[in-house]
Parts: sequence; C-alpha cells; structure tokens
Amino acid sequence: MTRFYKYVTYGAIALATLGATLFGFTVKNQPASHTTADTSRVQVDYTTQVLPHAYGLKKNAKLYTDVHLTKAVSAKPYLKSTWYRTEEADLTLNGKTRKIFRVTNTEQTHTFWVAKSQLMGISSKSYNVKLKAAKSHFLGQKIGVLGDSIPAGWDGFHFYAHSSFPDWVAKYLGTGTSVYNFACPSARIVGNRWAYLGTTHVPQDLSAVIADKKNQIKKMNIIFIQIGTNDYTNYSGSGSLTNVISHLRHNLATVQKLNPNAQIYGILPISRYDANGRNRQNMRDMYGYTYGQLRYEEQKLYRARGVKVINFQKIAPNIITDQNKNVTLEDHEIHPTAETAQKLGYALAKALAE
Repeated sequence: MTRFYKYVTYGAIALATLGATLFGFTVKNQPASHTTADTSRVQVDYTTQVLPHAYGLKKNAKLYTDVHLTKAVSAKPYLKSTWYRTEEADLTLNGKTRKIFRVTNTEQTHTFWVAKSQLMGISSKSYNVKLKAAKSHFLGQKIGVLGDSIPAGWDGFHFYAHSSFPDWVAKYLGTGTSVYNFACPSARIVGNRWAYLGTTHVPQDLSAVIADKKNQIKKMNIIFIQIGTNDYTNYSGSGSLTNVISHLRHNLATVQKLNPNAQIYGILPISRYDANGRNRQNMRDMYGYTYGQLRYEEQKLYRARGVKVINFQKIAPNIITDQNKNVTLEDHEIHPTAETAQKLGYALAKALAE
C-alpha cells in the first residue's frame, strides 16, 4: 500500500504495469456493419494502450469496427452497456484531428472504436443503469464513504475516473446524487495522518477524516466504512488487534454521534494476497494476528454497535477468488481493477435494494 505515494507523484509509470492479458479480449458476435469512410482520407497518427476507465455511450454515438472508421455499427443496442477503454488513437480525418478510443463492453463480447467526444462518464445523468428493485427508494439519498484505497477507487497505481465501487452503488440504486467519498489510499484506523493526492492535502487516517469532515458527515444518509487492511500491514505502527479495534470503536461512536440517523454499513476488508499469491486469511502479521481475525473482530464490533455488516465474500463470493485474483486485482494482491470495482458496486447495490 505504500506504493501509493510513488505513483501519485509519478502516475505515468502506471502505463508500464498493464499486462497483455488486460487487452487480450476475445471478441465474438459482432453485429452487422456498413462502410462509412474512405480509408485514404483517414490517417492514423498515433496509437497506444491506455488505463481502463468506465464509460457509457451517448445517444447518437457512432461505433466503428476498425481504427480507420471504414465500417459503422448502430449504438442503439448498446446504450445500457458499460464500456472500458483499452486503446487510444489520434487520427487525421479530412484534415482535422480526432481522438478515438478502442472500447470493450463489460461482458467482453463486443469491441469498437468510438470518438472520445461520444462517450460519457458513468456519473452522467444520461447514463441510467438503475436496478429495477431499487425503485425510487434511494432517490436523493446521499452516500458517504470513509476508508482506504479500496472504496477510494485506487487500483494500486492510479484512480478510476469517478467509478469507485461506491460510485457504482449510487448509480445502480438511482440516488441521483454525487458520493461524498472521503476514503484515501493507505488510510489506517490507527493514526491521524494527512496525505497529498497530487497537490491536494487531504485527511488520510480515519480519525483525521472524521475530525475534518464533520459537517459533511452530518449530511449523509448512508455511510460506508471500509478500512483496516493497512493496519494489518507489517510496520504499520498500528500495534495489536486490540488496539486497532479500540480505535475503530471510538471512531465509529463519533460518527454515530455526529449523525445518529444515518444508515451505516461496515464493509469488511476484501480478500488479500501476499506477493507469492497466497491468501492472507490465516497469515499472522508482525503484531500477532491474522487477516481473518481482523475481519472477524471488525464484524463483531459493527454488530455490537448496531451497524449492518457487508461481507463481499458472502454476498458475492465469486468476484475475487484464489483462482481469479490475477485478473480481478490490478496488483494481484489487494486492489481491484476498474471492472472488478463495477462488479463489487453491483453486488452491494443489489444487496441493499433487495
């Protein structure tokens, strides 16, 4: 988790971390297309692989089957789909420069080229993927997030573009509001540190966030708390499990006092692996407790304080497994890929809506 500081400063290094498997999609069932352009009028100036971000298609978007824009496909059947960019190209078309992305849908069944201007971020009100079960129960609800890199939307190398799993929860529930996301990479339960996100100085550890964001916490209707994995990390300075849980108890009581009417959810730390690919569930850290014991004690505390517990290993056990971790976790250890964040958001929203 300490790599966060390195990559905030040198974000460009993240491009080198992308493995070939990220872009090795098998595309099938491509729809019918028709010729739209003379390839002699389209000059491909530059192409490069890019970090994945989630997008929706604008209503009148034009999709192309190749980088030369020779064949177009109607976007109408895909307006409800989520698309992840995998490649970028600069073109010269009729003397004008255009930037286009190669995008693949979540199911990895279709890949197209589309102009950047014809994509929209998932936060756009025009992008509607609200779950039917959510009805209008969550409309106008303000979701707040306290925690570490996982809910912050940090994949170990860079931030997703406004598509952390809490962002997806809000989208699937149809809140129509922005998420108060005060989660920060490398945050701990024990401590009072601040950190720089780029050039912005922000509270990092849970105590510091709560102290600095009191007014915002009072406005939240739903609060997600997910934190603890960095306290478990060797040399964190957080000490014994008893000390970690004691600090979490104090912080939780403070949040409940600030906003007694909010629905608080304690989200247990997600599965974590070591550098050799071994599940840390039963591994002891230098402070003498296992990752599983951390999760158990957090759950015990949340329940004792009347907080609902979210355990992704129970509500969505197949999203991150020992077998798929090298695909679902960007660093193969703890940080979800952008696509995995969407799946986590969907699973949590589905659990809340039902």
